Amino acid sequence: MEAIDAAIELSNVSRRFGSREAVSQLTLSVPQGAVVGFLGPNGAGKTTTVRLLVGMLNPSSGGILVLGLDPVRQGERVRARVGVVLDQVGLYDRLTAYQNLQFHARVNRIPASEADRRIERLLGRVGLWERRGDHVSGFSRGMRQQLGLARALLPEPELLILDEPTAGLDPENIVHVRELLRDLADEGGRTIFLCTHLLDEAERICSEIAIIQGGRLRAHGAPHELEGTQKPTVRLNLRGLRTASDLAGLPEGMVLTSLGGDEWQATVLNPDDVESLVASLVEAGVGVRAVTPVEESLEDVYMRVVGGGRHE
Repeated sequence: MEAIDAAIELSNVSRRFGSREAVSQLTLSVPQGAVVGFLGPNGAGKTTTVRLLVGMLNPSSGGILVLGLDPVRQGERVRARVGVVLDQVGLYDRLTAYQNLQFHARVNRIPASEADRRIERLLGRVGLWERRGDHVSGFSRGMRQQLGLARALLPEPELLILDEPTAGLDPENIVHVRELLRDLADEGGRTIFLCTHLLDEAERICSEIAIIQGGRLRAHGAPHELEGTQKPTVRLNLRGLRTASDLAGLPEGMVLTSLGGDEWQATVLNPDDVESLVASLVEAGVGVRAVTPVEESLEDVYMRVVGGGRHE
């Protein structure tokens, strides 16, 4: 098999539905073995992008390569090498969890003895081994998501594409699936493309983050690179301040938050102002108990890129 550098290559890809452009001039390269978090609000174009990657939709313009293949012309070959969990997991309700995976194994020409070994291991990993004999018709949405993840992993795909894999899960199972994804990432050798709106999920798991809004790519890079693009804020812990109006006339550049009593926290948006602000506070008789730089978090980056401003 020919070696390729990128698992996913999107080059100026657009997809229109009538007059609405769901994806617009999207260019993104995902290296093999990377774990990429594809973030964005509802309606940003995440699901449309996933459907383009697996050949369920054709682009209106631009080019796509998945594992070196064109999903428009070579869709069956792409889907044979890619595991996908969509936002709506299509399962056979009249079959049991085990039977659903057996059927998928036959479709993928996995020998029966090997299929049984993989099914037992995967149902255990997603926490459904004890429910293997239950019909899927009685499964919750979260359990369907877990079974869908097992099904996607069954052919041992080179690329795993997940569209909100923890949607509908209770907190315990969110942790369980997150740990499974982290284990899959740590195993290496498989590229993971994770669509999610859970920022902590992406930050814990992903080696790269891509943020999309309005169908356009707004930011892309390693989490620490994105978080280091803005100057850090500085937080001051203050004491001896009765009301915010007591600081009238001091230099601007602080956001004040009451901590109760005469204690306050001041967030300084421009670190260059800290020295003069501290001097002014001391002169005004306000005690400065701590000065703490605060680096921009992934949540801050997301809100700055998508929300149009800094998130506090």
